[in-house]
Amino acid sequence: MEELKEAFIVDLKKTSKDGIEELLVFLEEIDFYKKPASIRHHLNRTGGLLEHTENVKREYLKLNEEISAGIPRENIILQASLHDIEKCFAYTSEMQHTITPGQNNFLRSLVRDNMEMYNNYGLDKYVEDKEFIISKEYASDLIKWFKDGRNVAPPDLRNDWNYNEDNLPLNHSMRAILEASKFIDLEERDILAITYHMGPYGPFDERKRSKAEELYPDVRLLHLADSIATKKEDIEEDLNGN
Repeated sequence: MEELKEAFIVDLKKTSKDGIEELLVFLEEIDFYKKPASIRHHLNRTGGLLEHTENVKREYLKLNEEISAGIPRENIILQASLHDIEKCFAYTSEMQHTITPGQNNFLRSLVRDNMEMYNNYGLDKYVEDKEFIISKEYASDLIKWFKDGRNVAPPDLRNDWNYNEDNLPLNHSMRAILEASKFIDLEERDILAITYHMGPYGPFDERKRSKAEELYPDVRLLHLADSIATKKEDIEEDLNGN
């Protein structure tokens, strides 16, 4: 993973864009190198986002050469490197306080009836001011455990990656452009390529996407590179039994 990180950093620095150093500091701060590429599908593991980004970059460079699209390498590096940074905000491994009021009340009633289990396993560590401070998923696990009533250890707290309930309600592509633009100036072709990198699966008007494709080959090729990389990742994981 360190080799991938180094290659990613070197490529971005080679673009010689003003603000790149500040952008790289920011990516470190938002855990870009640790986040997964997805929650339930391809590369859903720590470091998966970096791996996917490098895969997309490789496919994009290859496509550009194969069809002589003439897209400058600098733009390919920037578009591939930044198209998915919204995932740094969308995914989290931290315990989130998303338990519902109904779950909280039910758990408190179960605790009153099962104080010995509650005390034996130190579940007070999840309680502040008599309220459970846990995710709704873990609340469901604890409710099932209490209702089972057997004196066995409670379910482990899930340390997997989950969706961040507090993420800014902004489109995936738009958030990537917003964050990157705080540090570097993106060209029109970069903005359009990142905006429409999800192709027909994105939330944008089909006519506008077609117009963007007419303006710059980047729009189609970034989407195609992303699709190829994702499909290869899925197939590899299926073959490896993941």
